[in-house]
Amino acid sequence: MMRRIDLMPASYAERRRQRRSLAMVGLAGALVILALVAWWVVLGTQISGEKDRLAEVQARNTSLQAEIDELQRFARLEQEVQERRTALQTALAGDVDWPALLTEVAMVTPGEVWLTNMTASAGATEGATPVGTETAVVDVSQNEPFGRIQFQGTSLDMPGVGKWLIRLGTVEDFQAVWLNSATKQDAQAGVPETVDFDSTLEFNDKAASLRYQDGRP
Repeated sequence: MMRRIDLMPASYAERRRQRRSLAMVGLAGALVILALVAWWVVLGTQISGEKDRLAEVQARNTSLQAEIDELQRFARLEQEVQERRTALQTALAGDVDWPALLTEVAMVTPGEVWLTNMTASAGATEGATPVGTETAVVDVSQNEPFGRIQFQGTSLDMPGVGKWLIRLGTVEDFQAVWLNSATKQDAQAGVPETVDFDSTLEFNDKAASLRYQDGRP
């Protein structure tokens, strides 16, 4: 059996082993560097992707914030409208539909009667100025009035005053009529005999306008 005999010096073999070790170390280092570079590339790609997603989220947040600001503006407007509606409801809680009420008065006023003055009160001002039905000895109505009108007028005769009072009493919105006074005026040159009268009308809540109450405009 033949044996292999190495005739090379031992130092040469040592140097060869060292070179091989260095090569292995270098290869390992290169592989580590390559792995680090690959990891850096992957990490950079991930970071770039995350930055893009972050930019998208920030843009979406900006858009949502703009929508929120717009909705808050409408919410403030709605609150302002509600506050004004509440203020109007409070202010007009005792409001009277005066045109309709006075139209009723005009329709029942006899032809021989004409009105010269009127004083009205209703709602918050009701009772501020005492009128005939408040100071009368006899209660004209047991119901609390929604408002009152005190009229001064003139009639051609006393029956005209009576007709005025009777016709006022036929209107559904009117709950009581009171004659405060009636004074006969003697005839003068060119002016026939007349009767000056003062009367008070009480009306109920059917005369309320109900403006801005229960959502009404």
